[in-house]
Amino acid sequence: MLHIQHWFRRGLIYLIGLFLMAFGVSVSKVSDLGVSPVNSIPCVVSEISGIDMGLCTTGVFIFFIFIQLLILRRDFKTVYLLQIICSMIFGMFVSITNQIAGIFLPPCTNYAMSILYIGISIVLVALGILLYLEADILSLPGEGVMQAVSGKAGIPVSSSKMIFDWTVVIIAAALSLIFLEQLTGVREGTVISAFGVGICLKFLNKYCLKPIQVFLKCTQTMEGVNP
Repeated sequence: MLHIQHWFRRGLIYLIGLFLMAFGVSVSKVSDLGVSPVNSIPCVVSEISGIDMGLCTTGVFIFFIFIQLLILRRDFKTVYLLQIICSMIFGMFVSITNQIAGIFLPPCTNYAMSILYIGISIVLVALGILLYLEADILSLPGEGVMQAVSGKAGIPVSSSKMIFDWTVVIIAAALSLIFLEQLTGVREGTVISAFGVGICLKFLNKYCLKPIQVFLKCTQTMEGVNP
């Protein structure tokens, strides 16, 4: 019973983390200053095709799994295909949070308001990442690509993250300029988010990580003291 409670808590934290990340993406979209790097391609593809951004997110993330397969080849494990599940969940959350943001968030009327939305987005995404990573259930495909590049190239994950982020931003910007003839989904807010999320995550790690760990591990502690 306690083991079930522990997994329930981990699942709950994981889903809350994904939802907050998705909401952060939606808030940044309303800012009209660009979304975070990993979501820039889905945002641009959605604008080009007119398809719901959540569906585009799922599609692009599944393509990231295919990239992992190309990089890892024989080292690609079947269990990595489970990333399809979290891709679908995250895409669904993006669709839901886009609707919520469209209803409850007033459109930006000035640049200061846009910057405020980017700041809110950074906090939401950072908190979502903290929760989702601490739950330690399934990695999102973007993170999987970073880990694959890190392992094959023998470079730190931080370096592979930088390579991945700038690669997807360049691709998103190129698609936007080619098909929309303007920068959509990739602007200064994308750069601010790229650096801001990491800074915010360090702050949240300092003040929020321990309570999250206590929440996740309390059932294990209880199990340890049971006769």
